[in-house]
Amino acid sequence: MKFSPRTVSLTLLLTSCFVGLITPAFSASVFKVSNGENNLYIGGTLHLLSKSDYPLPDAYDKAYQQSETLVFETDLAALESQEFAQAMMNKLTYKDGKTLANDLSEATLNNLSTHMEARGLTLSRFMTFKPAFLSITLSMIELQMMGLTSEGVDKYYFNRGTSDDKSIVWLESPEEQLSFIEQMGKGNEDAFIQYTLDDVETLPELLPVLKNSWKEGDLESMYAESMADFQTEYPDIFDTLLSARNKNWMHFLVDALQTAPTEFVLVGALHLPGDSGVLAMLEKQGFKVEKVK
Repeated sequence: MKFSPRTVSLTLLLTSCFVGLITPAFSASVFKVSNGENNLYIGGTLHLLSKSDYPLPDAYDKAYQQSETLVFETDLAALESQEFAQAMMNKLTYKDGKTLANDLSEATLNNLSTHMEARGLTLSRFMTFKPAFLSITLSMIELQMMGLTSEGVDKYYFNRGTSDDKSIVWLESPEEQLSFIEQMGKGNEDAFIQYTLDDVETLPELLPVLKNSWKEGDLESMYAESMADFQTEYPDIFDTLLSARNKNWMHFLVDALQTAPTEFVLVGALHLPGDSGVLAMLEKQGFKVEKVK
């Protein structure tokens, strides 16, 4: 089963397209990392949730209470600014009279039109969206139709941490995240959008499976269920959005484990599993990784 291409705190993996009832009885995707003296916590996030997903599992609150600093993928406050919205439109929409018709085949445009009409929309509203932006939009429309309209794990703890005066830092700038998104599907736009259309149709079936793996903290199953085919079919996108970013984050994580203050790192859940995932990378460097229960 394939996973819908999308992006980071806007995100592919991210929105990490999960849903469902989450109950405190589960340990969920929260892990303690230690070097024998210092600790940090890493929590896999879902960037959109439904109201029934709250309260979150106890493991998240345990990590939050033990941490002085919260670490997010990017500056969540900046993502809501007018400046970021304008930057996103500048980078992810066509200019100079170009439209999707310049990059997509007639067959794919027809499939897009049919898909939009089935959801009460018209393709004309989206013709200036570049394929990367359109892919995110298609996924977001589907997720909202499925009831994912509430803040996700990261935004919940960002708001809570701000209220509690915790230190808040991030791993990437919003501009860096936009550059990652912009690269999605470049050079293979038609196949990329057709892949997105096909996968969006699987979301009602895929989400409960991924949700169950996430709430049990079974990240390896979640990875196998969602990312194995994606990595094979789109290795460049996989590297840009997952493995390369994970490697970049290691510098921060390793440095953080050298100091006493404890951090709670909250990143998209699909950044954690797999050979190129954050948890495996930390274990290879000799750190102890254990699930929080």
